[in-house]
Amino acid sequence: MQNNNYYASRVSRYISQAAASLEAQRYHDCIRLAEQAERFDKSNPDSYCLRALSHLSLGAAQESLRIADEAQRRFRGNVAVEVLAGKILMDLGRYDESKQILESALAKDAGIWTVWQNYSAVLHAMQQYQAAKDAAIRALELQPGNADLLSNYANTLKETGAVPEALVALRKAREMAPRSETIRFNLLFTMLFDEATTPLDLRREAEGCASLLAPRGAAILPFEKPNDDGRIRLGLMSNDLYSHACAYFVLPFLANLDHTRIEVFVYSLNGRQDNITRKIQNYAEHFISLAGEPREKIADVIRAAKLDVLIDLGGYTRNTPLRHMAQRLAARQMTWIGYAGTTGMLQIDYRLTDSEMDPAGNEAYHTESLVRAPVVSAVYYPLVGRPIHAYGSLYKVRATPALENGYITFGCCINLAKISPRTLRMWSEVLARCPGSKLLVECMGLDNEAVRAPLLNRMEEAGIASDRVICVNRQTLQQYLTYNRIDVVLDTSPLTGGANACDALWMGVPLVTLAGKASHERVAASFLRAVGLEGLVCRTEAQYVEMAVELAEDVAQLNALRQSIRPMFEASPLSDAAGFCRWFEGELAGWVGTYRQPGLLPRAAGEGVYFGGRWHAMEEIVLAVVRELRASNPDGLINILENISAKWSRHWLVAYALSEIAYRDGDREAALDLLIDSATLRKYSLPLYRLLLARLDELGQDKSPLAAFLQEAFGVELAYLEAQPVPSAYEIAGIPVGQEEMAA
Repeated sequence: MQNNNYYASRVSRYISQAAASLEAQRYHDCIRLAEQAERFDKSNPDSYCLRALSHLSLGAAQESLRIADEAQRRFRGNVAVEVLAGKILMDLGRYDESKQILESALAKDAGIWTVWQNYSAVLHAMQQYQAAKDAAIRALELQPGNADLLSNYANTLKETGAVPEALVALRKAREMAPRSETIRFNLLFTMLFDEATTPLDLRREAEGCASLLAPRGAAILPFEKPNDDGRIRLGLMSNDLYSHACAYFVLPFLANLDHTRIEVFVYSLNGRQDNITRKIQNYAEHFISLAGEPREKIADVIRAAKLDVLIDLGGYTRNTPLRHMAQRLAARQMTWIGYAGTTGMLQIDYRLTDSEMDPAGNEAYHTESLVRAPVVSAVYYPLVGRPIHAYGSLYKVRATPALENGYITFGCCINLAKISPRTLRMWSEVLARCPGSKLLVECMGLDNEAVRAPLLNRMEEAGIASDRVICVNRQTLQQYLTYNRIDVVLDTSPLTGGANACDALWMGVPLVTLAGKASHERVAASFLRAVGLEGLVCRTEAQYVEMAVELAEDVAQLNALRQSIRPMFEASPLSDAAGFCRWFEGELAGWVGTYRQPGLLPRAAGEGVYFGGRWHAMEEIVLAVVRELRASNPDGLINILENISAKWSRHWLVAYALSEIAYRDGDREAALDLLIDSATLRKYSLPLYRLLLARLDELGQDKSPLAAFLQEAFGVELAYLEAQPVPSAYEIAGIPVGQEEMAA
């Protein structure tokens, strides 16, 4: 009996210590202590729950799920274990399964507030906001003094359009738990959706968040500045290094950095990985996963790199890098993309922005020094599943749909929370001024009546009749194609479009935006200005309405504008990753030059791609493409083309190689279109034009436009070029005589 009591006491102690380690984010310690408890007693479900949650926090989701599955078999019907399994499945994105398990737990015991809390969270993730709100209310009824529950409830209010009510709830939660980082972050983020919030309000709240993250009770440890002549050491830290909106801007940046000057360290705070993660890994010398690691270790790992500059890519969003950067981990620290506003943190030296997003005078809204890019503060490349698919006919710009429909379709592809009262007010006025027009709204969850009905009710209250609204559920595969159904995008306010604004412009759809004072009210304006469409940036609600109406009044002119936007986009600074990186490298060199003189790695002159840890010269890439074409190896060829596309959003070699693939597959029409693209991108290649003539002959196409171009550009008669033999892949690629065997 004494022995049993001894073991029970020991197990209890181990589990208590494991729970404390989990709370302190010492996940490895938690796993070790829980395993110690199980050595003496495998009949306690708490040890399984603690181990599973720790593995989940470390990014080992599958191991976490394996433990949860084992616990469900061992403790069949245990509510705590079902809640655990539901949480893990939710984090894995398996929402339907998570919902089912949590509903099973509720059927057994509807009086446990944590079950309602997790149930609300999964409903929120499924975009079932009204149901999530109801579940949050049930949780609050069972645990009324819980500030975290009140914060979660506020999130559901925000998503259902009740932003003022959400702010009231969040400020009450802040009073209840003034040291809660999550609540303060939720409050600051929700303020972005509130038209009554001023830029100075945001700065003050950000400074409050920063004060929570400042190290307490101990001095910030010193860090060592690099003192050698090695390359500039640049670090980026993020929780979103996967298929996330940040990837549209991060990938072209990393792929175009000059790695002879810059050594790149990427720190991931999230264990989630996908094909985007793997691309990012290939464009960094060092990719370090810090998911679930204790703050002390994260700080030690980054300090050991002796970084010149460390960039925050999250701001005050979930699992923010700012928690760690508050300890000053690099000689210079900067915030960029991911959060359009000040960090309020004195340890962050710079905020990367531009003169449209933050015009003169916006310094007062930031604690950081504003570093303004020459035109735009980030570069965007479309992510259409695979970059090479952007060359295909599926993503070609279409005619404006009003030509076929006979009416204008305004539209917006957004998150529901962005549809503010101001946004609805402007949309209502636009529709009133354009009789017969429609409004297409694409959001997650709009195929669900519980999501769709509240939105339509809000629109009815704003004067927008439901029969004029087209609700479209967001689907990843339709991300760009939905814009083929929209004539004019009507932006949201105060929080404007970001990556989705770039999506629209790349698809050729004009976007009307209202530019406010704060950074988050001017993101879309920055992109429009960069593309050369600053005329679509409005300063008042009345101008916004007038501009939308003006665009809708002349469908022929609207269609002409639509056909011109993508060429403008692709020729603009918004697509010029190389130009942006050369400017940014100059800024880095200026900062680093104040305390050391960084060196360079040798490399061959000319174009190329840094990939997989080394530099690949353009000659090597061309040879590799021709080699794979000759070998008829589409998988190897596609891999090379993907790497090219990460650096150049459009390149003649990619279009040419895809044309050859289509030609071999018998799709002569697609092959011709791609070959025309290639010739357009490489304007002065006579071998390409000779091949194009041969393909036009095969399809019986009119050659007179090409004949006129050849005469004007080269002074070459069509007959002369047709008398030349059809060029080989070597000649198209410009491989000199004698190097053909290298491509064999």
